[in-house]
This record gives sequence, C-alpha cells and structure tokens, in this order.
Amino acid sequence: MSLKFLIATVLLLALAAAAWHYRGEAPLKRILPREWQGAAPPAAAGIAPAAAPEGLRKCRQGGKLLYTTGDCPKGSVEQAISGGSVTVVPGPQPVATPAGAAGGAPDLGKLMGKDAATELRDKRMDRETSK
Repeated sequence: MSLKFLIATVLLLALAAAAWHYRGEAPLKRILPREWQGAAPPAAAGIAPAAAPEGLRKCRQGGKLLYTTGDCPKGSVEQAISGGSVTVVPGPQPVATPAGAAGGAPDLGKLMGKDAATELRDKRMDRETSK
C-alpha cells in the first residue's frame, strides 16, 4: 500500500465523518441525500405517529399547563397534544380533620390549653418585661 493511498483514505474517512456529524446543517442539507439527513419522519418510515389518548386535552392558561379528560376551564386555550407520553399518578389523599373541626385546621392555641384571656395576659406580661 502506498503512502498516497493511505493519506487519501484517511482524508476521505475524515470528510465522511464530518459530513455525518454536520448532516443537519443547512449547507449540507442541499448536498446530502434525504436519507442521510437524520431520522426520517414517522410517516416516511412506515410508522404512524402516536395519537393522543382518547379524550385527553391539553389546556394552557397563562404559563400553566393542565391535562384533563373534560373540557378546558374558562379562560384557557386548548392546544394540540404533540408526541411524548402522559403518565397518570394518583393525587395526594385529603388530610383527615378532627371530629370537632368545622372543615378547617384545628386551633393550636386551644389544643395547647390557651384561650383568648391567657393570650392577652401573656402579651401584657411580655410588654411589661420588655420596658
């Protein structure tokens, strides 16, 4: 094997590697065949694009995204779902409220044995000792 042939082979391989690496760039897109320009679109490859799950909707309201199976809330815009996958995770369970609570969080002062009169007395004592 001659030295000229070896150098020509190395240069040819280097050019082929550079063309492969930069195959998506605009100047090479005009030169390279379409099959070499990266992954073929799914329709061209004989694969149907993945459809969105039945009844799933993507709603955008400001900077927030919401995926729902019902209608989009008022003030939001429905957008097309494009690619990817949606994983459904169960939401957090509601916190059980104490039997006597009226739907809100329990009053910690009452749980600790403090009432309004005790609080006022403590505030007065703090004021007097800080003078």
